[in-house]
Amino acid sequence: MKLQLKFGLILSTISILSYVSFANAETKVIASIKPLHSLVSYVMDGVGKPGILVDGSSSPHTFQLKPSHAEMLQEADIVFWIGEDLESFLESPLESIATNSKHIALMESDEIELLKFREKNIFEDHDDHADEHGDDHDEHDDHADEHGDDHDEHDDHADDHGDHGDHGFEWAGVFDLTVGTYNWSFAKVGGEYADPAMKMVILMSDEIESSEERAEELLESSSSTDRNHSSTLSADDSAFMLNFDESRDTTVFSVEIKEAGKYAFFTEHMPFEFEADEHFFKDLSGNDVEPIAQEPDSGHHDHHHGHAHGEFDIHFWLDPEIAKTIVMIVSSELSELDPSNASIYNSNASKALSEIDQLISATKGKINSNAKYVVFHDAYQYFEKRFGIEVVGALTVNPEVLPGAKQLSEIREAIEHENVNCLFSEPQFNPTIAETIAADTGVKAAIIDPLGAELELGKDLYFELINDLSSSFENC
Repeated sequence: MKLQLKFGLILSTISILSYVSFANAETKVIASIKPLHSLVSYVMDGVGKPGILVDGSSSPHTFQLKPSHAEMLQEADIVFWIGEDLESFLESPLESIATNSKHIALMESDEIELLKFREKNIFEDHDDHADEHGDDHDEHDDHADEHGDDHDEHDDHADDHGDHGDHGFEWAGVFDLTVGTYNWSFAKVGGEYADPAMKMVILMSDEIESSEERAEELLESSSSTDRNHSSTLSADDSAFMLNFDESRDTTVFSVEIKEAGKYAFFTEHMPFEFEADEHFFKDLSGNDVEPIAQEPDSGHHDHHHGHAHGEFDIHFWLDPEIAKTIVMIVSSELSELDPSNASIYNSNASKALSEIDQLISATKGKINSNAKYVVFHDAYQYFEKRFGIEVVGALTVNPEVLPGAKQLSEIREAIEHENVNCLFSEPQFNPTIAETIAADTGVKAAIIDPLGAELELGKDLYFELINDLSSSFENC
């Protein structure tokens, strides 16, 4: 009886939370993160209030749904979210729980132009200083041009890419393959290969975990077998050094499978780093061959709506011009779902666009274009490009992976070489690393927040968020 009463009380509490989240709204709306919730709230002003999933100082990268969230999703009519690259926790619940609602993944919108992630933590315009500090990139270039057998150069390359979080590899995938020949291609992206050469290990294995220790040993070994364009790869207890042909837009290797079964591939780069227009692994009929398991899960991406998942920066709400596009999308979707209130949605959207224009003008007047910054993770390039801010680099490209010793060393060098003014941490992540580097290098440490963790929910939050960002850069 006590258990029944307790369970009933929990259900009642969940129902109350859900009811409060959708207070006064005939159309039940959910927004995933606070900046998006603010824009949706502005459009819904006078009609109702949307529910929110990722509240407070939680990070969407590591967020876990609670029962109250599941109840909200079950009752929702429409869910606005950024997309699976940010709120990966939502992908499955949207399909299994929010079965009666419409799902608007904004990163899939053709109206929003996405920027590609910067693959290195020292950004493109600032990585030349690495050569002045003993980096090995010149040796890698010479190695790629000569395609020689000098394994010392291969060792340098392996050292340069050996820091992949807890692994000696950056990506691993398991494929269920039949006997035959397959093509694994590496394409230039943006006119160049992500690196002139890369190691790969292929092992016959049912799963990544059981073979990753051996794969790491092979990848970190000083011994490897050279392979060039059109060479054949096979499952072997060795590492292949793949040399990419600079004279070609795509370097293709044959993969020979002599026995049907499951094979684990371990690589020093994410596959999408070498993907342009075509999937990286195909059979001889030209059909895409997809992994049945991979690590990390975001290392691969589907090819739909023109946006390759994992390849694009999804922090686009930090560009107020894109925020205007979001407002129009929200207004259109709500008007279609709730036509009786369409005039209110459209009127609110017009007011929001006008206020965002004023926000853009005010922000441009505050930015110091001569200052240089380092951020915690690469989340600000939409804001940078809109307002002419110069960010030299980030402590980590992926906020789910702590920076390694090599990345931290490069950041310290960049701070000293580029005369960086300020190093930013974020409230969603432990600030210790950023504070330590700032203390060691003598730059100012500060906190910058792309999500508005400490801001009060509501229609004004987005404007406060952009004002806080610009003030943070201005004060440094």
